Amino acid sequence: MIKAIFFDIDGTLVSFRSHEISRTTISALHELRARGIKLFIASGRHRLIMDNLSGFPFDGYVCMNGSLVFDRDEMIYLHPLDREDAASVMALAEKDNIPCVVFAEREIVMNCLNDTTEEVFRMIHLPAPEPVPFSRYSGRQVCQFTIFLDEAAEREKLAPCLKHSVTARWHPEFTDIIPEDISKAEGIGRLISRYGIARDEVMAFGDGGNDVEMLEYAGIGVAMGNAVPQVQAHADYVTSTVDEDGIVAAVRHFGLL
Repeated sequence: MIKAIFFDIDGTLVSFRSHEISRTTISALHELRARGIKLFIASGRHRLIMDNLSGFPFDGYVCMNGSLVFDRDEMIYLHPLDREDAASVMALAEKDNIPCVVFAEREIVMNCLNDTTEEVFRMIHLPAPEPVPFSRYSGRQVCQFTIFLDEAAEREKLAPCLKHSVTARWHPEFTDIIPEDISKAEGIGRLISRYGIARDEVMAFGDGGNDVEMLEYAGIGVAMGNAVPQVQAHADYVTSTVDEDGIVAAVRHFGLL
């Protein structure tokens, strides 16, 4: 019996076309909640930029791929990056002029912008942070980076900087950098333990590479139809695309509605 559902945001719950949750999906969320199912977010986003959830009152939030977790409005977990790794990443970004977003517990900053960053921020319907030199940010605690480089540059330039951190890519042009022992699955585990919910009572929806761990962790992992084949391969079920209300189709398939 499913007692909790976790949703990725971009490309899963929210369309890149409309930048909002569809009315059909919102209606399904309300019906699921009326049936006593807990509904949570599990995203690479910081909660400060979860501005596209149509005001729906989710029960909790796994933010920044699991490094910051909220039970409703109560922060229950914070896991920052290794300080030496963080310093190395910021030094690389400054030296090579690589756009990089820093996510801290209560703020978001960025070192520079380019055409790719402008396109990505338009895609996710968010204003770009005002660029500031990372020299102003050195020594502070970092929860996550999003750095704009492709997979080849990640292997060549970024990998040597990461001793206690890993990457979680959900777009060809950028990757998130998170602590090596953290994932959306870790954040899910911390939330469901507070509610006495078991793994096999959890359903999770995702479409990106940073969703793989939670799709495998959940009792039922559902990949969106717009997910790449490598992500779909880790799911128990592949539904239709986000623009075809894939979440609604899946919960109906499993008899939750």
